[in-house]
Amino acid sequence: MKYAKTVFKWLMYAAVVASIVFFVRAFMIHMEKLPPIPLNLATVAVGLLSMMSVVLAHFFGTHVWRLLMSDQGHRVPTRLAVQVFFISQLGKYLPGNVGQFIGRGVLAKSTGIPVGVAVGTAVFEGIWNLVISCLLALLGTVVLWDLHTADGAAAPAFASKLVWILPLALVAPWLGIKVLNTLLPRLSMKIGGGRLLRLPQLRTALFVSLLILINFMQQGYVVKLQSEYLFASPDIDWFSIALLYSSAWVVGYVVPGSPGGLGVREAMMVVLFTPLTGAAVAAGLAVSMRLTTLLGDALTVLLGVLGRRMQAHKTPAATP
Repeated sequence: MKYAKTVFKWLMYAAVVASIVFFVRAFMIHMEKLPPIPLNLATVAVGLLSMMSVVLAHFFGTHVWRLLMSDQGHRVPTRLAVQVFFISQLGKYLPGNVGQFIGRGVLAKSTGIPVGVAVGTAVFEGIWNLVISCLLALLGTVVLWDLHTADGAAAPAFASKLVWILPLALVAPWLGIKVLNTLLPRLSMKIGGGRLLRLPQLRTALFVSLLILINFMQQGYVVKLQSEYLFASPDIDWFSIALLYSSAWVVGYVVPGSPGGLGVREAMMVVLFTPLTGAAVAAGLAVSMRLTTLLGDALTVLLGVLGRRMQAHKTPAATP
C-alpha cells in the first residue's frame, strides 16, 4: 500500500511537470500569432475587472463557509470570516491543494472559531466545489462535441439546450453526501474524521450551491471578456467558455502536487479552448487568467491582512 501511494505521488508530480512543459511549448509556438494587446481604457478596465472578479469570488467563498458554519450552529461575523478566508488563500500555492484549508484552521483558532468547525466546513466547501465543477465539466464535454460536429463553431442554441440542467448542480452536492453516507459509510467517516458527514439543511445547501455556481459563471465571463478585448477574438459563447474553464479548473484542483493548479490548469485551457478560440488565443488566455488569479489572490490576501490589522487597532488592549 505504501509503495502504491509513493508511485501515485510520483506519477502526479510527473503529470504536473509534463503539463508545464506542454503549456510552455504551446505558448512559445503560438506566441508570435497573438495580436499585440492594445493599451487603452477598455483593456485597462478589463484587467482591473478581472482582478476584482477574483476578490469577488473569494468574497462569495467566504459566505459559503459562513453558511456552512451557521448550519452547524456557529455564527461568525462577516468581517471576521473575510479576514480568515482571505488570508488563508496564500496557502493554496503550497503543493497538495490543501494549504488554504489548513491555514484557515490555524487562523480560525487564533480568532476564537473552533478548529473542528472551521476545518470540517472547509472540507464540505471543497466537496461542494468539486461536485459542481465536475458536473460543469461533464457539460463541458458536450461543448467539445458540439464544437467538433459544428467544425469549430458552437451552435447558437447551445446554451438554451443545456441551461435547464444547471438546477441539477444546485442539489447534486447535497444528494451526493446523502448517497455517500448511505452507500459508503466508511469513506464518509474517513472524510468526516470518524463521523458520518453531516448533511446540511436543504435550504443552506441550495444557497451554497448557487454561490459556487455564480462564481464559476462569472469567471467564465471574465475569460470571454479577455478573449475579446485583450486578444481580439471574435464573439464567443459565454456559457460554452464558462463550462470549458470549469473543466480546466477541476483538473488543476484535483491533481496533487500542483500548487493552485499551476501548469495543469493552463495546459488544460490550451487543450479545451483551442477548438473554440484557436490555439494562439487559448495559450494567451491561459497566461492572462493565471496572471489574473495571481494578482487577484495577492490583492485578496492584502485586503485580509489590512482588515486584520485594522481590527487589532480597534480592539482595546486588556487592562491588567
